[in-house]
Amino acid sequence: MKQKSKWISLRLKGLRHELIFVFALVMVAVLVFLGYLFPAKSSPFELRTYLPYIAGLAIFMIILAFFWIKQMMINPVIKISNEAKRIADGDYTRQIELGREDEIGELGEALNRMTARIKENMEELKVFSEKTEAINEETNKRILSLSSLLQISNLISGNAKLDEIIEASMERCLLAGKMALGCLILKDRQTNEFAVKAVHGAQKNEFAAKGIGSLRLKLGEGLLGRAMLKQESIILDKNSKGTSEEKSFREQFSLKNAVIVPIISREKIHGLLIAGNNKENFLFSSADVELYELLSKQLAIAIENAFLATKVEKLEIIDSLTGLYNNTFIQERLAEEIRRAIGFQRPCAFVLFAVDRFEEYRNAFGQIAGENVLNKISSILKENISEVDKAARFSDHEFALVLPERNKRQAIEIADQIRKKIEYIFSEEKDGKKNLTITGAISENPVDGITASELINKARDILESAKKQGGNKISYKT
Repeated sequence: MKQKSKWISLRLKGLRHELIFVFALVMVAVLVFLGYLFPAKSSPFELRTYLPYIAGLAIFMIILAFFWIKQMMINPVIKISNEAKRIADGDYTRQIELGREDEIGELGEALNRMTARIKENMEELKVFSEKTEAINEETNKRILSLSSLLQISNLISGNAKLDEIIEASMERCLLAGKMALGCLILKDRQTNEFAVKAVHGAQKNEFAAKGIGSLRLKLGEGLLGRAMLKQESIILDKNSKGTSEEKSFREQFSLKNAVIVPIISREKIHGLLIAGNNKENFLFSSADVELYELLSKQLAIAIENAFLATKVEKLEIIDSLTGLYNNTFIQERLAEEIRRAIGFQRPCAFVLFAVDRFEEYRNAFGQIAGENVLNKISSILKENISEVDKAARFSDHEFALVLPERNKRQAIEIADQIRKKIEYIFSEEKDGKKNLTITGAISENPVDGITASELINKARDILESAKKQGGNKISYKT
């Protein structure tokens, strides 16, 4: 009952009441004025003595009615319209304050409630947008991580060189979290010392200026030594405790934020991967740390593979492509023959061959064609040496002969015979670009040296000089 009486009270104060009031006011003014101008016989306005006063009163009542309409109806509607335009333009802080309980007041309140709801929805949308942006950023990081790991995995599976894998890993390390510095510290297997292996990033020059490239680490000493000893990752960002070790590291590396990840394989520490920047209020995400740890694992695999490959290479003596002996074996064999030659005072010759224009040939006709060339040459070498002589593939397109009991003159005859046969075989090719030749160099013990390395270096110098003079010949002196 109370609610109903309140509603009646509001309705009485509404626009309908105001319009009736204004209309009545105007009608009274009009009737009074007309009654005065056209009075009836019994009308009190028969005498027109007060015409100016009556006309002024009528005009005043009409002006009062107009002012009432303007003040109570037109101005509030204009105010609501202007505020609605500002709200439509995106200013959701606007509030319509009319202090009225009629329909116009209700319209203003409704518009205020609608603006408040829009503002709340916009704030919720903003929060949702921020969350979506964070999810997208995290997703992009995951995609970048997978791409980086796939690239490194392809290099490892393709038996790429360790330096190439390290280079690619450091580049991905910098790109992953937009780091300013990436540093790789590795253990030297000969000295067992931990030293800086590679440095990348915008702060590379500053890093070098501080002389950190000559940094030597020990297990358990300092922040880096502790990371190696405990084999645990260390994260420095805005949530770090700020210990003396962390402060010392930040000053030494000129980094405010850093992630330090040990490189471990089969519980053996190989080194540390460090990435950092100088951003304010920076926080490493779990995706960042996960990527660096995965990169460190791949680096550990690459390091182990390189070590095993070196170890296997030392154990193997045969080149897999040509079937000749490899570089390691021929050097050891040369050293043995020199020792024997010195003991019996006998000569021992060393011959080094290089295929002329081989890189140009391989680039023009492909890798397989190049391998066929190497196999043909290796066959000729085998056919033109004795059982006591040894032939080897010395490098990519270089071959070597160890000729015990041979002096330079005898070695020149053998080498020149091989050169002529190779020139003849490839001269039969119709394409002139396939007419390959070889250049040879000869050194002898003890004339050119008394160790394997001395004979090899002497032959190398003679070979380089002969190639500069046009190649396709056998030379024995520079």
